[in-house]
Amino acid sequence: MTTIAAFFARYEEGANTFDLDLMSSLYAPEFMAGDPNGVSCGRNDQALRDAFVQRKELFRKIGFRRATILQVDATPLDERYTMARVHWHMTFEMEPGHPLDFKFFITYFLYDPGTGPRVAFWISHDDEKRVMEEAGLLPRQA
Repeated sequence: MTTIAAFFARYEEGANTFDLDLMSSLYAPEFMAGDPNGVSCGRNDQALRDAFVQRKELFRKIGFRRATILQVDATPLDERYTMARVHWHMTFEMEPGHPLDFKFFITYFLYDPGTGPRVAFWISHDDEKRVMEEAGLLPRQA
C-alpha cells in the first residue's frame, strides 16, 4: 500500500469513527478549505477538534451510516506535495429502510514534512450543505 493510500485509509476510518486524535493527526498545523461558497483558513487546534465533535453530533442526528472512498487519483507535485482527487460515497438513513446515498468529489493537497502526509488544503467541489438541504436531511437556510 502506498503512503497516500494508507493516508486515505486512515482518513476514511476517521470519517466513520469521528476519532478526534486520528482526524487531528491528518491535518497540517494550518490549513485551508474551499467549496463553491469560498475559502476559509483553519488551525489544527481545539477549534478543529470542536468542529469534529459538532460534525459527529450533526451526522448522528441526520442518520449517518458510513463514508466510503470510492477512488483516489493521486498526483505527486514534488517531493513534499501531492494532489489527490477523491470520490466519496456517503450514506444516511433518517427513516429506517430508506437510505440516502450521496457522492462527493473533493480535491486534497497534502503536505509531507517528512513524517507523513497531512491535509494542507482541500476543495469540496459540491456544496455539501446545499445537497443535504435539498435531500431533506438538513433544514433549508433562507
